[in-house]
Amino acid sequence: MFLKHFVFLFVTAAGGVWSLRNLSISVPRAVLSGEGQSAILRCSYDLEGAALYSIRWYRAENEFYRFVPRELPPTMVFPLPGASVDLVQSDQHQVRIVNMNRRLSGDYQCEVSADAPLFHTDIRSAPLTVVDPPFRAPHITISQTRYARGDAIRANCSVDEAYPAPNITWILDDHKIAETISWRSSELDFKERAAFSQLEISIVEMEQYKMGITYTSSSLNKVYHDHYVYDRDADKEDGELLRYTLTPPPTSQFTLSCVATIYDIYARKSEPVFIKEDTPQPASVTGEDSSAPVLSGLEWITFLCECHNLGESCQIRYISS
Repeated sequence: MFLKHFVFLFVTAAGGVWSLRNLSISVPRAVLSGEGQSAILRCSYDLEGAALYSIRWYRAENEFYRFVPRELPPTMVFPLPGASVDLVQSDQHQVRIVNMNRRLSGDYQCEVSADAPLFHTDIRSAPLTVVDPPFRAPHITISQTRYARGDAIRANCSVDEAYPAPNITWILDDHKIAETISWRSSELDFKERAAFSQLEISIVEMEQYKMGITYTSSSLNKVYHDHYVYDRDADKEDGELLRYTLTPPPTSQFTLSCVATIYDIYARKSEPVFIKEDTPQPASVTGEDSSAPVLSGLEWITFLCECHNLGESCQIRYISS
């Protein structure tokens, strides 16, 4: 081993001669767990005409697959918890793991070694997460389904336990307006966690507040808005409350839903909630339920209309005896 590293260092320092170049690893960022679910891990390299000595695959520094061309058979497999290596689809360039479970999440490494005389060895690593998705779609609850200008509507979105905990994105009609990024432990504890997000929508009439696509972020939450200002101190009492300001659409109604996502392999949307504006009720033309003053027989109404410029001005006077 000492001689191999000595030769490698000497040749590199002396003339920059290499027999192993462009080593790269391709590992799915995430795959679903379950019976029959699989992941293909690839390793590419250029030996520049030198012979291959070995390919070794590791998970969290534990070797689970080895390919050595000089040996018969050239492949050797070591145990993986609950999974197996598909030898038919594994060789010096890739390895296929079958029956994935979340305890196989972690860093995977590919180590390539060239044969004599240089014995150049290099290694690359990449993370892989095995996802246990939630069983049900996200559930949304809302404080009110009818609004008036000036109201603040509160909505909650909850997602069942999953590994890792899902992110939650709020959808107003077809627009993404806010997102809660779930906290993820740096250590692999493999625990399933639920996700929760709170949103407050303020209904205003001011034209300067319009829906937008740009976002500002604070902590792990994002809110997409053109004129959004996030006040960290204002949210301390509400935990991770997201706030969004909305000018009512021309139709006076909109839909609100939330989507749970885990990387790019899982996305599920809640049932949309329809929210409509409370329109004022017009007075009855028959006089019933009318808020107009009731006149007795001793009172009468004289309408004095002084119309100027095609009736733009009109005075109405109530005269009583």
